Amino acid sequence: MIALDTTAIIDLFRGDEAVRKFFENNTEPIAATIMNYAELFFGLDPDDSSHSKESEYYKGLFDGIYHFNLSESACEKASSLYWELQKNGTPIGQFDCIIAGILVVNGVKKILTRNVKHYSKIKELKAVPY
Repeated sequence: MIALDTTAIIDLFRGDEAVRKFFENNTEPIAATIMNYAELFFGLDPDDSSHSKESEYYKGLFDGIYHFNLSESACEKASSLYWELQKNGTPIGQFDCIIAGILVVNGVKKILTRNVKHYSKIKELKAVPY
């Protein structure tokens, strides 16, 4: 299984050729996390009608793929990752830590991302670029 980072989901919506090519050649099951969903919708102004098409796309995508929810163990893992990276002087954003925590506790070992620099800092995940 390979999980999608929020960057991959946005790029898929935008029709990015590299991410589309990945999907054409991919044979693994695809998943995401509920935090991807939150991060996507934090970027959409609900009062801006130009965001409605994007909003509907994301809702449809999440209806069609498996997504992992936030759990207590995922929160604890995300916090552990966050503080480990802080102490190493290689911090990444809290959303990315939460996404990674959810994936790690659910046994997902790969994430498709344009943000390889961040996710490659997490030993339990392989950051797959596109």
